[in-house]
Amino acid sequence: MIVKRNIILIGSMGSGKSHFGRNLADLKGWQFVDTDRVLEGRFGLPIAEIYKKIGEKAFRRAELEVLKKVSLYHEAVISVGGNFPIEHRTLRSLKKFSFIIGIRAAQYRIVSRVNRRVGKRPTMDYTNVSAFVHNMIQAWKPVYKQCDYVLDTTNGRTYDFMKAIERQLDAIGVQFKARRQPKTTEIMSKDIQAEPKQQKGNRHEKNSITNKRRRRTRNERSHSRHYKKSNP
Repeated sequence: MIVKRNIILIGSMGSGKSHFGRNLADLKGWQFVDTDRVLEGRFGLPIAEIYKKIGEKAFRRAELEVLKKVSLYHEAVISVGGNFPIEHRTLRSLKKFSFIIGIRAAQYRIVSRVNRRVGKRPTMDYTNVSAFVHNMIQAWKPVYKQCDYVLDTTNGRTYDFMKAIERQLDAIGVQFKARRQPKTTEIMSKDIQAEPKQQKGNRHEKNSITNKRRRRTRNERSHSRHYKKSNP
């Protein structure tokens, strides 16, 4: 059995990570995390504007920081921005807690998807989308080889893709560890463990009171006998 915390989706821009990730998260009843949206929330800017403002080096550093943090989440489907291929050492680190799924698609499909959102992708060259996408796909090929599973979204239904993932997880024997919540029984157990001391104290007090009553009763009886002898 293989135990992981979450599922991470990686792949080039336009491969379909976000759309597929939201649906997969809904199917499993998990939270969905898009690292691009996390970055936008942190900087208060659209992803393309962030890249333009801070530059490639700072952008990649910020992206990696977010990825390291969200990769620790339990029961989450995490979509990673496809602006740059993930480095080998980063991917190896992610595999410790995450099941990595590479999402890919044919060049013509990616070109079609990218052209629907002109200007929204920070590293895309919109003057020659086809050539850029071709080079991008080539750059991602070595990364896909390191994934736990690769899904091609060129053609097909999202539902079928999700079922394919479920079958693969079952075949491999992957189990996902939920976040450990404080159990009611644990809280009760602590209270129960503390009770004997309290009960012990109560018993001591009760015994003390009982002994006083016994002594008082004996004294009263003694005085009574003495009184009878003195007054026949």
